[in-house]
Amino acid sequence: MLRSRASSIVVLFLSMWSFGAVRKTTGYLQLTVVDSRTGEIMAARVEVLDQERQTQVPPEALRVAGDCGWFPIHRWIPGAAAWQMRRHLRPEVPNPYTGTTQFYLSRSVRMRLPVGRYVIRAFRGIEYTIAKREAEVRGNVTTSLTIPVERWIDMRSQGWYSADDHLHISRPDATFDATLAKWMEAEDIDVANLLQIGAAHSVHFAAQYKFGKPSVYQLGGKILASGQENPRTHVLGHSITLGASRWLDFPKNYLEYDRVWREARREGGISGFAHWGIGGTDDGLAVWIPEKLIDFLEVFGFGLAYYDSWYELLNLGVRIPPTAGSDYPCSDSLPGRERFYTRLAGPLNYGSWINAVRRGQTFITNGPIIDLHVNGAGIGDELHLSGPGALDVEGNVRFDPARDDVKTLELVRQGEVVYSIATRVRPGEIRLHITLPVRESTWLALRASGEKLGETSVNLAADVQWAISVDRPSNEEVRRRVPDRRVPRPSAAHTAAIFVTLAGTSSIAEQPKAAAAARRWLRRLDELEVLLAQNQLSKLARRDDRLKLSDLQAARTQLMKTIAKARSAYEGIAQRQ
Repeated sequence: MLRSRASSIVVLFLSMWSFGAVRKTTGYLQLTVVDSRTGEIMAARVEVLDQERQTQVPPEALRVAGDCGWFPIHRWIPGAAAWQMRRHLRPEVPNPYTGTTQFYLSRSVRMRLPVGRYVIRAFRGIEYTIAKREAEVRGNVTTSLTIPVERWIDMRSQGWYSADDHLHISRPDATFDATLAKWMEAEDIDVANLLQIGAAHSVHFAAQYKFGKPSVYQLGGKILASGQENPRTHVLGHSITLGASRWLDFPKNYLEYDRVWREARREGGISGFAHWGIGGTDDGLAVWIPEKLIDFLEVFGFGLAYYDSWYELLNLGVRIPPTAGSDYPCSDSLPGRERFYTRLAGPLNYGSWINAVRRGQTFITNGPIIDLHVNGAGIGDELHLSGPGALDVEGNVRFDPARDDVKTLELVRQGEVVYSIATRVRPGEIRLHITLPVRESTWLALRASGEKLGETSVNLAADVQWAISVDRPSNEEVRRRVPDRRVPRPSAAHTAAIFVTLAGTSSIAEQPKAAAAARRWLRRLDELEVLLAQNQLSKLARRDDRLKLSDLQAARTQLMKTIAKARSAYEGIAQRQ
């Protein structure tokens, strides 16, 4: 009895000593991120590292999660989808670009931390500089730290709004809207397109509870809207539709993408292709470009900016703007890492944004801000001239020199660089101003390239290998252009085209470059026909997009008719030269 009582006293003493030790070896950090101009509390992505570079994450951080098929959504059980989504929400956010773990804040938090020194950084999209501070946490004391984040550029004030066209984030019901909007606010994404993903016989993942106008949620100037990555196959590429009033899906005709696009267009939506126009997307473009149903091409994603297929389309006289998206979380990325900006004449709303994208008033970027004017015409505009003459071309790229090392600014005319400059007029800016002779109708665009600073290296070839995994001769062109080794992460930006039309001269579609592009698209149709040969179909069926041999057999007849129609259109262009 005495021994038992003595043991209890010892345990109690040790517990009290341990509690006192904890109190003496921990303290508190009151952390707030504010706008440097207004002092207003801002949502941001934050990193708190101790002296061993270990990350500290407060339980009050926003709990977030993307969906790349990591958990099934059981819609047929009421409430199950929301329950599953909540189970996967986490406060920790691995950042592949810094190699650290971070978190999102939308308000001030009080963090309990071991005593010591901490390095804190706050991030908020690409228009703000990275804010860095240090703090000393002392035992049983609250240390207050306010971190001001500072804008280095304000694109909204100039009528430009940022967007990610490719986010896979489940939204099973409306209760998730406010948190997701705060998440997008922390990344400074004005328009977040949440794409439900389809496969040949099902909704695959990233389920959305509404489409069309009921899906649009706006908070603090940030917009969430449902879209779809569907149809999507390794045979014909991954398509994206934005702004349709409903989920568009034709399982019995899954390989007839144009059915979806026609419906979307009738409802005021826009459709395009993801993933640069390479791999299966090359074939999808070759088949349907003559149908004039494709409104955009995603030329920047997975860390890679690839423009060749887009240039070919422009050289054919097809006016398609570039877009960009992170494909979060199906790529090792963060929302808005690759984004594009769209120019609006009035206030931001989803309908006006869709129309602006359709008009081609866009530029893509992962940091640098780029602009171009030709005789006063801006990005996406058309300039009409009475005849040959000279063009006054002005362009610039601005960037945060702490994050981007932009090395060159290049003027592109019909896919070829006609002028390049590397001289900075000041830290973080390169300007171009030239007079350019013009003798025929053409298109011009501006691109910037360089390297990201303070980030991990990357093997881009490994990141995009899945997109070019099917054997096609044209895929070798991509492989040769993407380095198969670890390299600094690229910094890139590119404007949409400005079209210059000269009266009395050949149109872009009637010129030699159009004929050359048409011949390349004809070769891709040849490759696709080989893939669709009856004795090859079984090789195409065993893929993660759930295509069955019966699907390919059922679609083959209609596809061959569409291919024949496209072939006729390209041959008409190719034979002009």
